[in-house]
Amino acid sequence: MEKTSSQASLRPLGPVRLFFKAPGERRRPPREADVVVHLFEPDAPGLPIFHNFREFWPLRDELAGSVKSFLCFSLGVWAADKLVCRASWPDAWTREIVLEFPSSSDLLKAGQRLAHLAGFLTGDKWDLRPREAPLPLNFGASWPQFGKPTAVVLFSGGLDSLVGAIDLLEEGHRLVLVSHYDYGQLAATQQTLAAALAQNYGRDRLYHLQIRVQLEGPELSLRSRSLLYLALALTAAGAFPTTLPVTVPENGWISLNPPLTLNRLGSYSTRTTHPYFIRELAGLWQDLGLGFGVANPGQDLTKGEMLARCRNLRLLRELFPLSVSCARPVVGRWRRQPAGACGYCYPCLMRRVALHRMGWDRGEHYRVDVLGQASALRHRVQGQDLRSLCLALKTWQENPGAILARLWWGEYKPGETEGFSAPWRLLTTGFQEIANWLYGGGEAAIRNFLGNDGLDALPASYPSD
Repeated sequence: MEKTSSQASLRPLGPVRLFFKAPGERRRPPREADVVVHLFEPDAPGLPIFHNFREFWPLRDELAGSVKSFLCFSLGVWAADKLVCRASWPDAWTREIVLEFPSSSDLLKAGQRLAHLAGFLTGDKWDLRPREAPLPLNFGASWPQFGKPTAVVLFSGGLDSLVGAIDLLEEGHRLVLVSHYDYGQLAATQQTLAAALAQNYGRDRLYHLQIRVQLEGPELSLRSRSLLYLALALTAAGAFPTTLPVTVPENGWISLNPPLTLNRLGSYSTRTTHPYFIRELAGLWQDLGLGFGVANPGQDLTKGEMLARCRNLRLLRELFPLSVSCARPVVGRWRRQPAGACGYCYPCLMRRVALHRMGWDRGEHYRVDVLGQASALRHRVQGQDLRSLCLALKTWQENPGAILARLWWGEYKPGETEGFSAPWRLLTTGFQEIANWLYGGGEAAIRNFLGNDGLDALPASYPSD
């Protein structure tokens, strides 16, 4: 690795070595470290991770070591994921990363399991080296409410997390909504939605915990982001005397994330809430004595089904325009346009598919209406994900087994996947939603690309909700 102070110019000549410095740690980073990161400390060597961890509540004594160690592990993986460019590696994807991170004694023997989790998410080869070190993270906030929460929910500001929060509130839960943000517009979206929920259900029913974690880095794929989000949720849950369930609301289509084309196999398609990852993470937490369960209530549902089955459709219809599903909501700034949903990234497309099922899809809500612009399908950038979606639909119509064969299950035993999802039903319903959206509102160019045979084969209606 060429030694450099600029993370943008890291070029591999071997494994990249990242050293995560603990707050106040006097130990000098090893000379062979290619990059050093730290939770922001003035004048500390290396690259700062900016944060507001003071907003966390003090942890239960018996959990503090394991929870803080898992948080540091997740921060280290996330930092390396941002700093090491995939394009510099021989296959332009798979990196070799050595991560040395501070830990209590609780995680010292879990290095291989942690490396397996990180590798499943990112598709990289991880050599994790936890070292015992004090972890003075200084969580000093006070719980401001008179009632204790009954669940912790990840709250991204997207449509799925909005549905998940509404459903749990309708069930009578008192929630901690945990949000991560690294730029202002996302924080504002989360605040607006949380305030609307509090106004509807009462301020004593939820507390919105927004955690900033920010590090500048050149790599944008960020396959490890869910690891950080779950670590933040775990840190919030660990403050309370009872063991709270951690809920990760995401639709099963994105959770399984069937590769649309052959060049999206493996971790090229995200695995952020894949059932195998969730199962392995829950098992690790149990073995560490943490006892927190992790659940995704949308695991067996498409995004359209999640919306259709929401327990308060009136409120969802009122609030969904305030949510953001876009992968690049700030791309408009480069053209001096207001921020907003781009309309052509994969999350925007799947959002529109789901909203079409509800009768709520409006092309004018997006910077680019891919169904209303004849040129969108041919556009090099704006049509990339749309073309992939169309190709996947054609493959499904001609040979559905080919799509099913692309799914990656992790290290399951034969037949074990049946307990985690119903992939055939999920794919059938998901592609039906996609086809109805594309055929129902698409330009002639899209319909011609797909052909009319697929339209004739579509079922007349969805399965009963």
